Amino acid sequence: MFINLSNLRKPKLILFFRIVFVFLLGIVALSAEEIKQPNPSVVPKKDSSVTSDQSKPIQNPSPDQNPIPNPNSNSNANPFTNLFEREDNQRPMEIFNQVYEHRLMIRTGWGIGKLSPAILNETGPAWFQNSLFRQMTEPGAPLSIPYKPAKDLGLNSQFFDIRYGYKNKYEIQFAEDTSLGVYSRDLPASNNFISPRTDSYWASSFEGNRLLRFEGVSQHLRFSYTHPITKILMVGPSINFHRYTERNNISYGSYSTSRPEATVPNKVTWSIGGDANAEYSMKGILPGVYAKLKLKDWWEIRGRLELLDRKGNFSVLGSQIIQEVYSDGTSNLTGVVPAYGGKVRDKGTILNLETSFQYCRFSLDIGMIRQDVKRNYDTYLGDTIGNVPRTDYSSRSVGIGFSEMSTSIKHTVTEFYIMPGVSFYYDEDKIY
Repeated sequence: MFINLSNLRKPKLILFFRIVFVFLLGIVALSAEEIKQPNPSVVPKKDSSVTSDQSKPIQNPSPDQNPIPNPNSNSNANPFTNLFEREDNQRPMEIFNQVYEHRLMIRTGWGIGKLSPAILNETGPAWFQNSLFRQMTEPGAPLSIPYKPAKDLGLNSQFFDIRYGYKNKYEIQFAEDTSLGVYSRDLPASNNFISPRTDSYWASSFEGNRLLRFEGVSQHLRFSYTHPITKILMVGPSINFHRYTERNNISYGSYSTSRPEATVPNKVTWSIGGDANAEYSMKGILPGVYAKLKLKDWWEIRGRLELLDRKGNFSVLGSQIIQEVYSDGTSNLTGVVPAYGGKVRDKGTILNLETSFQYCRFSLDIGMIRQDVKRNYDTYLGDTIGNVPRTDYSSRSVGIGFSEMSTSIKHTVTEFYIMPGVSFYYDEDKIY
């Protein structure tokens, strides 16, 4: 059964335009805020002195309509002091809910997005260059020329984070983001190749690499500090101790037919399937800039830009089944083993934008994460081990991976998410 994907894309477009609309509202609100007159000072907490220019006293909300006690008196005399009359509320962005110094927030959520995986983007140019190198040691081996690169793939994402904040300036956050690839009949995760005719082989077309499963897990331990720039804007540095793991389940393909002039005439060599696991494990320390924009007491916009630089190891190990059919009608199945490994490095940026709505202790955050990565291999070693003649099929790499190490491969992830959360506050008076 086929599914019309155009209907599936509509909710994603609607979500994207809603996010854009919310950010435009934020810009309009910010512009309106700047042209307003300065807000009057907020009446301080009762156990401190007052130097406000406003001489008109604030009326006590009690029925007897008596004025509030002398500001120099002990605030404990009236335990029902309005929280909005505390002196620390004169700088509302430097304290949570204009009251509390400490906050513990827990969030979880889900998202959708797009993925352009490096494991597929490197296949086309690498296989083509490797097939050129093979001509030196295996003259007449078929070339692998990519003609249909892999498309961007769908993503389903899961999010979780827990953060502690002090005075809305200092923040420690642990966050985890798990991205899973989504594939369909109309959106295959594969690379297609053609092999031109040679003296020994007929021309052919085949699918060289298929991604069966993608799972990327990003873990972040962030330390941030934001400093008040204006009454509604805070900006500061952040540092991220980052760990990334990527698991790819892939299958290789190949197809060739020898000509009558070949040493073994009219032989068909077909890679009917396989299963290999390509795993990456990287970590790094990411500097960044973090900003908060307070539009309303219940509405905040946050943004973070980090410079990505992570490095580590990778390994590829699995099996590939190859069928050989001869001119007399006989055939046999043979297994070969692709085995590779080395050093890998990712460099790029991570951009996070989100708008946050808050009611009491509850919040709802809608945002976007964009990763733009260039992947490089510092070391790439390995081969495909087996008894099938190497000239009859196309393998991932040959010996030292000069092709893989010669270029940078793009890896991009775009995710839109929604995360409900709950907060617990604390100050010298109580826990809320």
